Amino acid sequence: MAELTEVIEVLAGLCEDGAVSKGVKEALQEINTGFACAAPEEISMKVDAALGKLEDLSIDPNLSADVRTRLWNLTCILETLQNGKK
Repeated sequence: MAELTEVIEVLAGLCEDGAVSKGVKEALQEINTGFACAAPEEISMKVDAALGKLEDLSIDPNLSADVRTRLWNLTCILETLQNGKK
């Protein structure tokens, strides 16, 4: 599943970015761990949970525009994965 690999790579990149706050990194690591430990039949639930968390994170007024844009891009990838497109 190429999209899931892309999601994990984007999450890892965000977690390593110095511009991302500690709280956001913790939430992203939690999402990443959820995908890494998920069985194939659980991926849909993990995507739904990740989308909810990303929505909550993206409305934080303290996020830089770059980080917010990267979170939105990650959301788009997850929505594509959720809809089975690509």
